[in-house]
Order: sequence, then C-alpha cells, then structure tokens
Amino acid sequence: MSFFPIVIRELLVAARKAATYRNRFWAPLVGLGICVAVISSMQGQGVVGSAQGPWLFYALSVLGLSYSLIVGVRVTADCLSFEKRDGTLGLLFLTDLKGFDVVLGKLAATSLNSIYGLIALIPILAIPLQMGGVTGEDFFRMVLCLLNALFLSLSVGISVSALSYYDRKAMFAGFLTVMMIAAGPYAAMIYVETLDGPVSLG
Repeated sequence: MSFFPIVIRELLVAARKAATYRNRFWAPLVGLGICVAVISSMQGQGVVGSAQGPWLFYALSVLGLSYSLIVGVRVTADCLSFEKRDGTLGLLFLTDLKGFDVVLGKLAATSLNSIYGLIALIPILAIPLQMGGVTGEDFFRMVLCLLNALFLSLSVGISVSALSYYDRKAMFAGFLTVMMIAAGPYAAMIYVETLDGPVSLG
C-alpha cells in the first residue's frame, strides 16, 4: 500500500526519541504502583482475599482509561500541524500519495507506540483475575473498552491536527473534544437527574 513509506519514515523518527521507550516503561510501572497502593490500603482496612480484586480492577481500569484518552491525543494532535509549520506537508504530495494515504500513514505510525503502551498495561490489568472477584468476561470487555477509547483519542487527535496550524491550539482542542465526548453524556445525565430525578440507561 502507498502509505507504508510514511509509516516507515515516522517509525524511524520515533525510534530516535527517548519518549518512545519511556512510554512503554512507565505505563506498567505505574500500574504496578497502583496495585501495591490499593492492596496495601485494602489490607489496612481489613479487606482481604477475593474482595480486593474488584477494587484493584476498578483502579487499574481508571488508569487504563485515562491513559487511552490522553496518550492518543498527545501523540497525534501535532503530527500534521507540525508538517504544516515545517513546510514538509506539501512535499509529501509531490509523490503519488493522496490525502488519505498521508493521514492513514500518520495515524498508523503514531498509534503504534500508544498501542504498545496499552498492551504493556494489559497484563497488570489481569492481576485481579488471579485474586478473584473479577471474571474473564469483565477483563476482556474492559480491554476492548480501552482499545476503543484509544482509537477514539487517536482519531480526535489527528482530526484536530488536520484542522490546526499551531501545536498548543491543536493539543487543547483535542483534549477538550475527547473530554466532551467521554464525560459529556454523564454530565448531561447528572444534570437531568437534578431536574427530573434518576434516569435509567437501560
């Protein structure tokens, strides 16, 4: 496919960045830190055995969701706007590449490290399975939810990057859009509940 040259170019650039390796190192390390903190807190409160599993699973799920929503925007919000400022975006169209190829190539290259970081977090998320109180179905549904949230974040980031010129404006617009999509329905539900009473989502 014609977008492969862009993917290779972006991966070669990313391979020279220290952040590429820090991302995959810190994600599971923070997950392990949360595991230790939650288990220590539960034991201090007298909660032992399988009762710790759901609490730990909830804490790790919040970490994974936060990571998925933030990192996607962070890595893609400036990928196209940087090319505009650098004056190299037009050079890509001197070849036989089309707009679709450029966007898809950028998305594939920038999303790879984000997906690696999330994959590194998944084994930590499976620890509550060994403790009990969490089913395999819950685990796989959460993994799919995190992957979907990461894809949403990546899509929003590259969309605002295509529409923006400055990096800070693109980053702010990306984070604002993701937060509105992720938290907007819950905020609306809470607002309606204050007016009309509890709302059923079923």
